[in-house]
Amino acid sequence: MVKKIVTRFAVAKKTAKSGEAVYRSPRIYLPTKLTDDSVFPFKEGDLLMVKVDGRRLIVQRVRKPERRTEVANEQRQK
Repeated sequence: MVKKIVTRFAVAKKTAKSGEAVYRSPRIYLPTKLTDDSVFPFKEGDLLMVKVDGRRLIVQRVRKPERRTEVANEQRQK
């Protein structure tokens, strides 16, 4: 069981076709040694919420809303 692993935060940069704008794509690499572990809490395709709490990054699975009204209700509650 892998409980901790050291990884990197990286920013990939891509120039637009027009050559003027540069787009940044921040990424956190999660090694397969971690993600293939049976206790890893997420599966491919899961909807995730990411929050910054001080110096911590919190990642949680969120359930997919059943209906449009649920989405509207969730947004009103925030």
